[in-house]
Amino acid sequence: MTTAPNFSTERLQLAIFLHATGRLRFIRCEPTSNHKVRFLFDDPEQVGAEAELEFDRGAPVAGTALFASQKFLRRQMSGVIDEHRKIGAPRYAYTAS
Repeated sequence: MTTAPNFSTERLQLAIFLHATGRLRFIRCEPTSNHKVRFLFDDPEQVGAEAELEFDRGAPVAGTALFASQKFLRRQMSGVIDEHRKIGAPRYAYTAS
């Protein structure tokens, strides 16, 4: 059984861009061992690195899509942090870089 390739990032701004542009399908976010959050995207065509370069170069994205994706991903991130705290994990400030 093979799994489709994924793209992950701890950069919240990049995750927002990927979600807002629809370049990659968001799967979930998860806590990392360094007390941050990792955003995981489905990347069957392995275009994540290319999309990241476009983001770093200042690719345009519609403002409404940007803010909607930011709201969505922050809620996802908060849910993961809250769930992680409920299971007895230390109370660290989880951040996306």
